[in-house]
Formats: sequence, structure tokens, C-alpha cells
Amino acid sequence: MNAALNDLALIEAAADPEVLDAVQQQEADKTTTDADALALAAEAGDAGAPFEPAALATLRDLRAQDFAGWVRLRARLKRAGVGVTELDRQLNHGVGAPTGDDENVADKLIALARSQCQFLHDAQREPYAVFEAAGARQVHGVLSSGFSDYLSHAYYTQHDRAPTETSLKVALATLRGQAQFEGEACEVFTRIAKTEAGYWLDLCNDAWQCVQVTATGWAVVAGAGAPLFTRSASMRPLPVPERGGSLDALWPLVNIPEADRLMVLAWMLECLRADTPHVVLELVGEQGSAKSSTQRALRRLIDPNQADLRAAPKSVEEVWIAARNSHMVSLENLSHLHQPYQDALCVLATGGGYSARTLYTNAEETILELRKPIVLNGISVIVTAQDLLDRCLHIDLPTIHSRELAGDMEARFETAQPALLGALLDLFAKVLAALPSVSIAPEHRPRMADFAALGEAVFRVHGKPAGAFLARYSEMRKEGVLRTIDASPVGAALAAYLADVPAGFNGTLSELLDRLDRYRPQGEAWPRSPKGLGDALRRLAPALRLIGFECKSLPKIGGVIRWHIFSKPQAVDPCPASPASPARPATATPRPEGSSAAAGRTGHSGRGVAGEVPEKGMPPPRDGVLTDDGEVF
Repeated sequence: MNAALNDLALIEAAADPEVLDAVQQQEADKTTTDADALALAAEAGDAGAPFEPAALATLRDLRAQDFAGWVRLRARLKRAGVGVTELDRQLNHGVGAPTGDDENVADKLIALARSQCQFLHDAQREPYAVFEAAGARQVHGVLSSGFSDYLSHAYYTQHDRAPTETSLKVALATLRGQAQFEGEACEVFTRIAKTEAGYWLDLCNDAWQCVQVTATGWAVVAGAGAPLFTRSASMRPLPVPERGGSLDALWPLVNIPEADRLMVLAWMLECLRADTPHVVLELVGEQGSAKSSTQRALRRLIDPNQADLRAAPKSVEEVWIAARNSHMVSLENLSHLHQPYQDALCVLATGGGYSARTLYTNAEETILELRKPIVLNGISVIVTAQDLLDRCLHIDLPTIHSRELAGDMEARFETAQPALLGALLDLFAKVLAALPSVSIAPEHRPRMADFAALGEAVFRVHGKPAGAFLARYSEMRKEGVLRTIDASPVGAALAAYLADVPAGFNGTLSELLDRLDRYRPQGEAWPRSPKGLGDALRRLAPALRLIGFECKSLPKIGGVIRWHIFSKPQAVDPCPASPASPARPATATPRPEGSSAAAGRTGHSGRGVAGEVPEKGMPPPRDGVLTDDGEVF
């Protein structure tokens, strides 16, 4: 009984706050004394004394009880020659170190993700996570905000607390490695896909539905039967398509000339094919011709985005980044695109890659390999480079004489959008059924041969005779070539010279530069050397060939290269690598002053295109004159 009373007295004494304070003070004094002894030992030459297990425990206690005292002691140890950086590491992670909370949380996040997600990577080793959430199979990049948000929410649901930022970063880095080195290699798509089962269009909705299109029809699919689609934060959903609609309802909502409507439909269907090069759509018209609203409506039937229309990019890299995060590149209100930008769009349309140094590294590079549909609009002609022109579908928008309120047009489009999408998919299925019967002889195929075959199928589905699309497409391409001559200072001057001298030219570039000087348009960029003129002529050669003039350099004789420009009336395809399309022979001839059949029409401004003030954000030529690297032509 007395022992029990003694124990009870001890317990009561221990619970006394004064007693507890005294005990804690004694422990703190002992810790300070022991730590001071460690410092004295180090100062006496024993640099290993602080690294003993018991010493590390003492220093951890000192850091927890008296941080200011720990900082002073650490400075003494450093002066004594102790490696304090290694000491810090041992205190945090060495023998006897408590397990950090961040490490615990990171391990729990990794375990949670592994239990709920499948990890894989694509051909570029980009890591992805596949998981079920909100009743749908979802696919997100491991390092994307979508997956980070999902993992944070799942952790909060299980543990009723949010993970720290540090623990989340550690977990994501670990999961990235798992996806890259242990995950299966799979193909992940953005908005459109092509598999053995047919063509696919991702609706990007909360149910993660997509549409499968074959020659027999289309169906809305979700889950395991669909390809793996991912999406960026800027992508917006398409409505679930409705059957029974008609594309006739589209034309009151866009300002497309009746003669060009089937061409635009062919372009829209080409945007849905993931296995072929894409054609660049160029919408040109005067101010107030509904260029932007037309472009927005066309995009919203294929690839809606947070920003359906974007201003001119500030760099070529921005073009590729924007393309990486959506299916369609859509630029508006352009006045001029310099050659590097046109080259980038050219590569994007037919498929290619762009590389840049990976951020925060010295030697690693990031490569973007993409193929995307492109649509541009502007008041003046935008596409002037021959390579891009051969991939371009130019549409002149007519003047609008009566207008509707923007809100009314938006309401009408949103109401009609599901049926319009269904009608577009109906047409796609019919065209896929007709496509195997389309045969274009190799010598008649234009450069964009896949688009030509698709366009022929579109025309035939609408009851047009065989060859109707090729005839119209060939005519539009020839008009585009004439526009590039008209928009080029060198082309305009050379056209005027050839009109005065039909026999052509045979001589050196220096001689030709002197002869063209009297035809030089005022105020336009002009080659500063024979080399610059030669670069311009090489770019213009396909266009000159189309209007009946062969332009080529002759073999070097005596160290001198001569150029021969001579009349060759027969029409030849603008692209030397592609045979001609079956169309009526070109009868256009060069005109003085650089004028062309396109000059003076709505949406064209003659040679003034080359002299336009560049769009905001587009770097102007230095000193108002382009360098001799082939940009002036």
C-alpha cells in the first residue's frame, strides 16, 4: 500500500508544471554541455568527434531545443575544420535521423499512384498515366497539371490532408522514371487518330468520349475500345454529334463563296486525317469581310480552343509550342510572315521536327515532331514562299453587305454545332467509302496528292464529274503562283522586264541585277548583291515556269556562272518535283509593273504585300532591307 502511495506521489510530482520545467531545463543544460564538449574535442583536433552516433543525437537535440545555440556551435565546428556540409547531411539523413514527413508523404503518393494508375510512355519517351476518374478513363502526362491535381485530390481523399509541394515533386519525378523505364510503349494522340479500326476524333469532354469514323459510318465510343487521347489545358470540348443534320446550315454562318465551299469541306475533312499531310487554309478579304468569325466557326467544328484565334507569334519556337498544345494552328490578322515563319508552317503542315535546348540543361535537347492543320487570315496575301504556297488553299472572302449581331450569330452557331458536326462526320464516312475508287495517274498528281485524292472524292460524293476537283485545284494553285510573283519585288521587276524583252536573258547575275534596276518597285526590299538575286531567282523559278519562262543557272565556265531565262510556253506544274495536274494550259503572261491577275481584286493589294508594316510581334527586316539569304524573292 505504501509503495502504491509513493508511486502516486511521484506521478503527481511529475505532473506538476514546475517539476516538468525543471526536468526539461536539466535536459537542455546537459545537451548544451555535451555539445560544448564536442566542440572542444573538435577544436583540439578530433574532427570526427561530432560524427559519432551519440554526438549526432546530441546535436539533433540541440538543434531542436535551442536553434540559436546550434547555429553558434556549428560556426565553432566550422572554424575547427569540421565539414559542416557533411555534418548537416548526417544530421538529416544519417544513422538515427528521424524519417522526414515529406519522405513519408512522397512514398504514400507513389504507392497511391501505382495502385490506381497504369504508367506508359510514347515513342518520344514522354511519360503518361492512365486511370479511372469521374466514371471515365483518363490519360494525362505524368508532369502535367491534370495528373498533379488528380494525385493531390486522391491523397487528400484518403488522408484528409494535402501533400506538401516538395513531396509531390518527389513523387512525380519517381513516377516519371517508372513510366519511362518500366511502362509500356504506346501511342498517345491529340484530338485525332488513325488506327486499324478507322479514324478517330476526340470530343475532349468530361466523359472522355471520342468518335470512330469508318467507310460505313460513325459512332461515339469511350473507354477501352478507344485510342489513348490526351489533352492540353487550352483544348475545349466538341459537342456530341447529332445525326440527321445538313452542312447547308453552315454556309449562312461563314462567309465562304459558293464556288469554294466544296474546297473548304475537303480541307475540313483533311484536318480529321492523322495519316496524311495537311493543307494550309488562307482566308483573305478586305476589312469587315468576316475573316475572323469564319475562321473561328471552322475551327470550332474540328478543334475548339480557349483561344480559337491567335495573334502573330513572336518567334518560330512559339509556333511549335502552340502546335504542341492543340491540334490546329490558327493565326489571325496577319499582314506579313517572314521567311523563317513560312518555313516553319511548311514543315508543320506536312510533318517534321523542331529541336531546342532543354531548359536548365547544357547539352540535352527537346525535339517536337508534329504534323498539324493550319489556317491563317489577313487583309493582304500572307503566303508568298513557294514551298508554303504549294501546300496552300487560298480563299478570297467576298464583301459583306448586310450584317447580323455577333450575339445572334454565336447563339445560332451553338444551336447548330452538334448537327453540323454530325453532318461533317456523315460526309467523312461517305468520302472514305468513295476514296478507294479515286485514281489519279502519277503524272497528274499535284504536290499535295493525298489532299487531291480526298478532294476528288468530296466532289464525286456531291455529284461532280471526275477531274472536277483537280481542275479547280490546279486553277487555284496557278492563281496563287501569280500572286507570289506580284507580291515579290524581284518577281514584279522580272515580269516587267520579260514583258519588254520576250527573248529573255542570258548572262551573269551582276548583269541581270543592273538590267532589273530600272524595273525595281519603289520602296520595296531589294537584293543587295548578285548572290541575293540568285537566291531570289531559285525561289521564283517554279512560278516563272508556270507562266512560261524557264529560269536556270548554267554550268560554271571560266569561273563564271551564267543564268538563262527563256520563253517556254507550255504549262508545267509549279513544283518541279511533282507532275502537272490535268487542267487547261496557262495562258497568263508577265505584265509590266509587276501587275497580275490577282492585283486589284478583293483581298489583294498588288506588290504592296511586300511593303506592308509587319504584324506586331513580327521582327522587321534590319534597316528596311532583307539580307541576301533567300528571304527576298
